[in-house]
Amino acid sequence: MSDALYILGVVAATSCVVYAAGRRRGMRAGLLPPALRRAIRCVGVCLLFWGGNVAVGTAVALLVRGLGLGFIWLYVNTDVSVLVLSALQALAFESWRIEHERERAASASRADDPPGCPAAPGPAHDPLHGAKGVKR
Repeated sequence: MSDALYILGVVAATSCVVYAAGRRRGMRAGLLPPALRRAIRCVGVCLLFWGGNVAVGTAVALLVRGLGLGFIWLYVNTDVSVLVLSALQALAFESWRIEHERERAASASRADDPPGCPAAPGPAHDPLHGAKGVKR
């Protein structure tokens, strides 16, 4: 058995176990395709960060060499830690982007609501302290 087939088998087995556990917890199967699309997007962003990190690291290493400030091996930029840190960068960026989209969608939906709508309080209402400008 080849290593690649073995790894695919392990990943397939754990994926099936996690899918079954999710279904038992009441997670809808219809939510899996959008989740997979987000995961694929995150992998793409990770690869962009990884490519950028390798390119910047290579440029810095060559600059340090060219200026005679020392010697940095180019292969250091392809260390697995660069990939792991790139994945963390991608997760942070994607989370930030998703929160931004949610915020924009929420503000757009509030702009569509009529003034005084309880679902979207206007600037004259503070849900924690009651109406503004009213002394208690």
